[in-house]
Amino acid sequence: MPIDAPKTYRPGTYEAEAQGLLGPVRVALTVGEKGELDLRVLSHRETPGVGTRAVDALPAAVRAAGSLDVDAVSGATVTSRAILDAAREALRAASGAAQDEGRTALRAGVYRGRAYGSNGWIELEVKVDESTILDVRVVESHETPLMGTTAIERITHRIVEDQTLAVDAVSGATVTSQAVLEAARQALAEAGARPKDFTRKVLRGAPPAPCRREAFDLVIVGSGAAGLAAAVTAAEADPKLSILVLEKMPVIGGNSLRCASGCNAADPEAQASIPMTETLAAAVERALAVEPADPSEAELLADCRSAWERYRASGSRSLFDCPEWHAVQTHWGGDRKGDVALIRTFADHALEALRWLESEGAPFLPTASQGAGALWQRTHQIAAPAGTGIILPLLDRARALGIDLRTEVRAEMLVQDPVTRRITGLEAMAADGSPFLFESRLGVILASGGYSQNRAMRAASSPALTADMVSTNQPGATGDGILLAEAVGAAVTGMEYVQVYPLAAPGSGAIQGRARRMSGLDDVIDVNCRGERFVNEDARRDDFVAAILRQPGSMCWDVNDSSIVEPVNGSGEDIETLVQLGRIRRADTLAELARKIGVPADALERTVAEFNRMVKAGRDPVFGRQLFDRPIEKPPFYAVARAPSIHHTMGGLKINPRAEVLDGEGRPIPGLFAAGEVAGGIHGSNRLGGNAITDCLVFGRIAARTAMAG
Repeated sequence: MPIDAPKTYRPGTYEAEAQGLLGPVRVALTVGEKGELDLRVLSHRETPGVGTRAVDALPAAVRAAGSLDVDAVSGATVTSRAILDAAREALRAASGAAQDEGRTALRAGVYRGRAYGSNGWIELEVKVDESTILDVRVVESHETPLMGTTAIERITHRIVEDQTLAVDAVSGATVTSQAVLEAARQALAEAGARPKDFTRKVLRGAPPAPCRREAFDLVIVGSGAAGLAAAVTAAEADPKLSILVLEKMPVIGGNSLRCASGCNAADPEAQASIPMTETLAAAVERALAVEPADPSEAELLADCRSAWERYRASGSRSLFDCPEWHAVQTHWGGDRKGDVALIRTFADHALEALRWLESEGAPFLPTASQGAGALWQRTHQIAAPAGTGIILPLLDRARALGIDLRTEVRAEMLVQDPVTRRITGLEAMAADGSPFLFESRLGVILASGGYSQNRAMRAASSPALTADMVSTNQPGATGDGILLAEAVGAAVTGMEYVQVYPLAAPGSGAIQGRARRMSGLDDVIDVNCRGERFVNEDARRDDFVAAILRQPGSMCWDVNDSSIVEPVNGSGEDIETLVQLGRIRRADTLAELARKIGVPADALERTVAEFNRMVKAGRDPVFGRQLFDRPIEKPPFYAVARAPSIHHTMGGLKINPRAEVLDGEGRPIPGLFAAGEVAGGIHGSNRLGGNAITDCLVFGRIAARTAMAG
């Protein structure tokens, strides 16, 4: 219904602005003669595909309602609030109220605000006097250590220091940043602040500083699992070494902090309770019967066949596994495109690397499982939210060893001796513009991650990956290390291979939001909008993705029962809260669950019944699934929407088994090493789920040892 314009508002066009997530949002509100409203967004800096959804949708909603009392756009709450706050300020001007430049007097006291962050509700207390924000204190938070807590600490400090909500989000923790600002806005509104108050942008900067020159024994670029593994390994071997770890992002951990923390390794102890079925034995026989493509593969298959024959002769009924079988599956899972020598090095050292990580404090579960796309039950799960069980123990150890860790320092250029070609250090730039020259006696280890967030690089590698596709990765995964090394003559390999993760959250691309504790698929099925299974759930990730993209809407539903649900999932999120928010659907019967997710009830009931019969029989005659544990029969039942998201870049710098970076002629570049996703050649065209962290640990440790060996 139109507003009462003739009595209250002067017809005309009025402009105002309010603070959005990434900057001011300016609107123009036109009040018609009969009270009709026309809203336009004049300018903004919000994220395309996220904040812009509110920019596109809200003006039409306001016009249709003839009112500013419209719902925020889901997933773009802060931008929605900014648009509507600015529109209300414009409407206030239309009422004849003066648009003064001063702030409204506040009601002195302590006020609370609450908003949902990445893992749960964030509640703040804001203390104010009549004109000033005196303090911002966190009352409740469940955000991920390092990633979320860094954003909370930085933003609450800036709000008080700068007396504004126009604070930049912390890169890599945008959702948490958004929630903190929204909670603070609510508290200030309770104190009497208007939307335009506390929105002044404070520009930060410093005059250019002279270049600082510092010398270290070893410099490492990147603070994820590979970088920290390299640093800690080197420091443990020689505590006298001076070691520098550079991280361009505000938060330590890289993509490893966001991972599902599944790590693959053949491990008889962790696999002892897993039975070796006839279906699994047939899979081994089929693989070993394949004609090898070259001598290196022939040798690998022969070694694996010997291990298989020893296993059969032993009479064991536990799951067969060994480094050779892990290597065969890694090689075949990547369409035999990987370097067999690298793959064997990876598999041979996998268990040693996981045992080392466990000795550093990583809380591994005692029994192996099978993560999505892992192909075998060798995934060792860490019982901690996301990747915190990997990064926090390594970070604590690095600090205890005196390793120099610096965030928000970007490596700009490798320094190379023109005669010997040896890498002797690098040039870098801090966030405030301060330049550095870091000399390194033992060389430089690149552990800077992949390029899934570099739209130009990934499009050049794989044109099918359009700019609008979302990624599971943190925003710093832009291929910096690859570009640095290429500038000194390094070769790359497999750059055309980019993996898309099948089961991410639609829209955001995040791995979070599951209705279960761990990431394995032992007791889960995936159904399409017809309520039917459409894929072998333990298939390779690329096959899984292709199957999802053939379904209506290019999405599916993860379905499981309550037997694998705990109060908090593997990302540290509260299941009950996710149900209340509608991110997880829950029902006491399959028919009710079907109604909630919009699929035919009879089809879903039939699909689950058919799956349960397969569990009992131990075989899937429809899609060939090999992995079964328990039937889906214990209410309540759960469903989560899932869709593909860019996840891992298999291509990268060409390295040898010593983690030395190679040039175009296959020669090592002296003093340059690479580990983790920045390196290529290990995963071929498709990485097995659970192989990434193991890869980081194995080659991070090898890189450190090789560098120290000189």
